[in-house]
Amino acid sequence: MKVEILKDQENPLLNRREAEAKVEHPGARTPNRLELLPVLAKTLKADEKLIIIDKIITLTGTNTSRVKIQVYKKLEDIPKQKLEKMERRIKKIKQAEKAEKPEEKKAEEGKAEEKEEKAEKKEEGEEKAEGKDG
Repeated sequence: MKVEILKDQENPLLNRREAEAKVEHPGARTPNRLELLPVLAKTLKADEKLIIIDKIITLTGTNTSRVKIQVYKKLEDIPKQKLEKMERRIKKIKQAEKAEKPEEKKAEEGKAEEKEEKAEKKEEGEEKAEGKDG
């Protein structure tokens, strides 16, 4: 995932930096906030707790997204509703990931069972073939 900062300006009235970045994610889906947060923190040289990812906009038919970011100087400067909204979004992503994991395990177990059944049928077929020859 490649990140390029397009715009980065100070907003002293709200005690924050407002940035816009272009994120290239070739061959992958649009990255979620949880995936972007550490990458943006490193690129913007800021603490993850002070970053609010406002919007992620993927350009149709491309593997490029534009991300609108707000970087606050102190945790107290972040408006309560923005902080709660960001926390809700991240919590939702984590819950979705937890829900996917059991489904993946079930799918893997199902594939293993199918392979076992195919192997058993194949063995039965070989035994019948041996019985006809002998």
